[in-house]
Amino acid sequence: MFFKIKSHTFGFLFVSPPFQPPSTILLCVTYPSSEHAGIVLSCGRLRLFRDLQRERRESSPMSLSKLGLAGRRAFHAAAPRAARILCLDNIDPVCVDIFQERGHHADVKNKLSVEQLHGIIGNYDGMVIRSATKATPDLLAKATNMKVIGRAGVGIDNIDVAEATRKGVLVMNTPGGNTVSTAQLAISLLCSAARRIPEADISMKAGKWERKKFMGQELKGKTIAIVGCGRIGQMVAKWAQGFDMEVIGFDPALPKDAAAELGIQLMDLPDVWAKADFITLHTPLTPDTQDLVNDESIAQMKDGVIIVNCARGGIINEDALLKALNSGKVASAALDVYSSEPPPESSRELLQHPRLVCTPHLGASTEEAQVNVARDVAVQMCDTLEGKAYTGVVNVSYMAVANEPAMQPYMILAERIGKMQAQISSSKVVKVGLRTYGGKAANIEANSARQVILATVMKGLLQYTKECKTAPSLINSPFLSKEMGIETSIDDKIHAVLVNSPYTNVITVDITLEDGETHSISGSVFGEEPNLVQIDNHRSFPAFKPEGTIVMFRNEDRAGVVLQVLQELEAAEVNVGRLNVGRQEGELALTIMGIDGEITPDVMSKLGALSAVREVSVANLSA
Repeated sequence: MFFKIKSHTFGFLFVSPPFQPPSTILLCVTYPSSEHAGIVLSCGRLRLFRDLQRERRESSPMSLSKLGLAGRRAFHAAAPRAARILCLDNIDPVCVDIFQERGHHADVKNKLSVEQLHGIIGNYDGMVIRSATKATPDLLAKATNMKVIGRAGVGIDNIDVAEATRKGVLVMNTPGGNTVSTAQLAISLLCSAARRIPEADISMKAGKWERKKFMGQELKGKTIAIVGCGRIGQMVAKWAQGFDMEVIGFDPALPKDAAAELGIQLMDLPDVWAKADFITLHTPLTPDTQDLVNDESIAQMKDGVIIVNCARGGIINEDALLKALNSGKVASAALDVYSSEPPPESSRELLQHPRLVCTPHLGASTEEAQVNVARDVAVQMCDTLEGKAYTGVVNVSYMAVANEPAMQPYMILAERIGKMQAQISSSKVVKVGLRTYGGKAANIEANSARQVILATVMKGLLQYTKECKTAPSLINSPFLSKEMGIETSIDDKIHAVLVNSPYTNVITVDITLEDGETHSISGSVFGEEPNLVQIDNHRSFPAFKPEGTIVMFRNEDRAGVVLQVLQELEAAEVNVGRLNVGRQEGELALTIMGIDGEITPDVMSKLGALSAVREVSVANLSA
């Protein structure tokens, strides 16, 4: 409904969601000679339209503003840039073939010195290694363009994963590529140790015929314990059942019902040690598994037990194993991996023990396994570099969720809230809490989604934290937050902002400053557009898009205050595109406005000098 008084045109617009909360009334006032299209009073609040010329530009047929968020992304999206990959450690040629087929550049360099590698690593986006190359902090410091390191195999102990994460580099392995070959070696070593085949072989080659000396054991009817029931452990269990063995196991990550379907009876470790005739290890090397087999655990085992390790060196304490072999407590053992590789001279007594079967880390040494891991690592790295999938990533668990299209508006909102919190805070942020609610296209209450949102909040916050000397990213922001002593948490508390509100999704970020001051910002996604819906206890303003440069201040809630601010901005030729006022119980209101371009410290000082204005701050929410 419109009417005209003199040269001014007035109009009432009744607007419904998703553009504004329900029952919003807009009063439009136009000025025929003004540079602005008009002033909008929204539910008693003041908002300025952008100037008429910009309005005409944005309404042109090619205007991206009409496309919506998804359309603008599609418009700007380009084909993935061809990545440069460095392939080391004699990787199978199929790896290079796949990179080239996918449009990337792969260079093979098999015999580089450390100095040579340091000299060229900065030119590459990705690196493929096996076990020979060490991804140390010194190397990672030179890898200024590195995005992903692919390990063609399972073990990643030659990669400083923590430092890679801090640098924002993804680390991946190929756990499925050598499953068959490693499981096959474990069974082969088990049989060799049980039947004392290596000893008999040596005797025969010495010209002897000692049929009675090498009495062995049958596997049928015996109990085998599988410590670590992942892919390899499960395959060993399947083949052990083919020998009519009883299979028990230990794996805290495997549910009992799932283990039962595999024919594995899960037990606690003390029970496993006590019951097993044969023990085969298939766990990663972690602080919890370091020296898992030691003097104490061996004492709990049956006399005459046989132990096999094709997993990682260090899981068995080698000094304890040597003592047990010498005493006969352990009848025989078979090792493919060692605490230090190659083993030092101090390990000679163990390696030459007649009851030890040893091989030089041959778990993945089959032609088929080398092709498999090379193919797998190339496909995985291409998918990751192209943003399609994150298979095998070991240092960040949420990248697949972060890549979902439905998550993108929430991530944009989260990052901008983080940027805003950092820039308007008066002192260092020491605590960050996240609360989420709802979501239709993406369930932002799911734990994986919350992890993504929190990491994105911290990425934005750390970008404007002067103490952060490393460029924050979705990958490294949790690591950097911890390193800087910022405590982060996810809370399930019900949002106060939801009371009597129309919002179907809400993200709230609560911060605590080092002086004890606390602040809270809540946002909601309308369609695909991020909006701010509450700042601290101010919640009565219509939603505000967090974009561009925003100026925020608290002010006395009385007539003329906002006009004084606008006059100062007009005098400084600062154009205001959006303006909202939020109220709370008490005398101070919160005014937030979006401006074109930047605002100088001098203008900020003039705003702060106004008697009715408090706590003026500015935040850049652009890139």
